[in-house]
Amino acid sequence: MYQPQDNTTYFIYPLADFSFKRIFGTENNKELLIAFLNQTLSSDTGVIADISFLPQEQIGNSQFEKDVIFDIYCTSQSGDHFIIEMQRSKQHFFTNRVISYVSRAISNSLRKGDRHYNFPTVYSVNLLDFQPDVFPENEEYFWKVMLKDNANRIFSKKLLLFFFKLSNFAAQSTVKRESFENGMVKWLYYLKNIQNMSEQDLENEEDPVFKKLLEECKYSNLNNMEQEEYRKSLLEYEGIRDAIECAREDAAKENFECGLQQGLQQGRVEGREEGETKAKLSIAKSMLEKGFDIDTIISITGLTEEEILGR
Repeated sequence: MYQPQDNTTYFIYPLADFSFKRIFGTENNKELLIAFLNQTLSSDTGVIADISFLPQEQIGNSQFEKDVIFDIYCTSQSGDHFIIEMQRSKQHFFTNRVISYVSRAISNSLRKGDRHYNFPTVYSVNLLDFQPDVFPENEEYFWKVMLKDNANRIFSKKLLLFFFKLSNFAAQSTVKRESFENGMVKWLYYLKNIQNMSEQDLENEEDPVFKKLLEECKYSNLNNMEQEEYRKSLLEYEGIRDAIECAREDAAKENFECGLQQGLQQGRVEGREEGETKAKLSIAKSMLEKGFDIDTIISITGLTEEEILGR
């Protein structure tokens, strides 16, 4: 029996950046992405027979237009576009980012001379391992957002946003296997818990799709370079989380004292805001020291580049 080394598990963590793109964003494994989309979203998107991957990096049309990089970007056989994003860390302006990504996909698909604006339907599929501020804190794990008017009538079907809240599948005991008749539940459960499964789970799995999913997640299938990329992907996330947590702990006392002093002098609200700004700057400083790029720090803290660099 294979024994993982270096504290790794039998299966890789599928929500790490490297793993997610390897499992769902490669030509060899596109049947897994097709199965995921069909078993979770087909009632809205229709059944997908095939997909073609599109360039992940979308370059701005001018020096002033921001470049964007999708996790996975593909088109179906019917011409619909799918943007699939995995986000583990909470980010400021997350919903703005989702909208901007969809807008880029739409604008890039428009052609000169098309007076009918006949762009394809764009689906944004977001797997989130955190609690988005825009959604209520409850046990729901799926949201669908579309354009409707004040009477709840559909304004357009050209744009649909899907959000899966994976954090509601954190504990294996919260999901019973009887509920696996629901394809969405089984997919989210597996994505959240594969790294805690064993070789026995692979042997007992009868569904060919999920058996392939487990096979693709075996740590022993990675070559040396892939193992290094996988570890790097895990460390990158842990680095971001640790930098944020460390900065928050370091700033906690200063935040409290500053907030107290400002609260006495100028009011509690102003003191709290001052403390929050200091905490964000402390987080940004820690992330800079760990080598994170400016765009990542901006998305995590909500600060501007000038604030981060102290200009």
